[in-house]
Amino acid sequence: MLVFVINQNKKPLMPCKPSKARKLLQSGKAKVVRNTPFTIKLLFGSSGYTQPVIAGMDTGSKVVGCAAIANGKVLYQSEIYLRENVSKKMQQRKMYRRTRRGRKTRYRPARFDNRGNSTKGGRLAPSIRSKLESHFREKRFVESLLPVTEWKVELASFDIHKITNPEVSGIGYQEGDLKGFYNVKAYVLDRDGYTCQHCRGKSKDSRLHCHHIVFRSQKGTDAPENLITLCETCHKALHNGEFKLSGNKSKTKHATEIGILKSQIRKSGWSFAETFGYETKYRREQVLKLLKTHYFDAVAICCRDDQNVEVEDSVFLKRNVPAGDYQQRRGKRSEKKIPTGKLFGLRKFDLVKTENGIGFIRGKRSSGYFSISDIFGNKISDSVNVKKKCRRLSARSTTLVQMVQMTHSSPTCHFRQAGNVEEGVSC
Repeated sequence: MLVFVINQNKKPLMPCKPSKARKLLQSGKAKVVRNTPFTIKLLFGSSGYTQPVIAGMDTGSKVVGCAAIANGKVLYQSEIYLRENVSKKMQQRKMYRRTRRGRKTRYRPARFDNRGNSTKGGRLAPSIRSKLESHFREKRFVESLLPVTEWKVELASFDIHKITNPEVSGIGYQEGDLKGFYNVKAYVLDRDGYTCQHCRGKSKDSRLHCHHIVFRSQKGTDAPENLITLCETCHKALHNGEFKLSGNKSKTKHATEIGILKSQIRKSGWSFAETFGYETKYRREQVLKLLKTHYFDAVAICCRDDQNVEVEDSVFLKRNVPAGDYQQRRGKRSEKKIPTGKLFGLRKFDLVKTENGIGFIRGKRSSGYFSISDIFGNKISDSVNVKKKCRRLSARSTTLVQMVQMTHSSPTCHFRQAGNVEEGVSC
């Protein structure tokens, strides 16, 4: 394990061994500025000499891999798990705001005509913007730890038509289902014979609608296979809950998001060398002989075609979480306050060390017995007494970080949690 070093001006230097970091800390020439990853700051002037560091990123809509190499050795590798609940959280916020206006609480004037964000050009959906900012946040974080001289980024491309129709080839790309129709609605109406697919015309209602089988709020798409023809009578009955339709979620959601992220990253002004998936796969399988993981893909992105590197045994897992809790009160008149702030000096998602293990605070109780979990939300303990033998290791942040050790005893790589996230202090 390496220790990251920054100088007096917070500029990154080359990392050092734990033994050297320990000597600097004991002699008072450095101080600890971060535990995970373990980073020290020099308290004296240094020459600032650095070596070339190549950083690579494997972009994604679910998981992002990042790595940095120098002198034939991996200095840093991480996996970032992106948020998938932004749309759901916004709908929840909308519900809280709307119900608050109908209760006996302070008056909140309606805001419908002054939403400037919804009319400005180049606007991204909040869920896409969250994922895009996660890529840039990791880039800035790596540059704060290491003197990166070059970035290499893999921008993936997907054939949406091939995903939906694996047998398509050649001229078939030009002869899709929508050929000869003005839009998707015209195709769906013609496909269904201009007949309601629920009552088959028994309602005698001639007004036809195109309905989403899987709602867009539930990750449905505007693809023809997710649309069905319903008359207005059946359409209203469906939304009133009188009957239900079954359907499959989109297979192309993440592929579409990757296309948007790819375009936005190129427009951002980020200077990087673009690589392709087949190059990454060749280096990882044929040259490096590594398993298929996102951080190993990032290591392969950093390397040249004939370059072999020494792989690090530790990897930093990261997960993005909301900055705060929107719901602060409950009850018919909002008379009950939810402890969203500090309780016994601790907040949700604080990393703590307890008798039952190290984990992130998942739930709080006024009795002082909290529940803790790992970075993925898996329960470690349901009832931990934080009033006794509990120590906070790191404060809550929008990015949870946990260092784990890799084990390669089985064909599939898996992790084991490090016993102490502060082990860098006592190395």
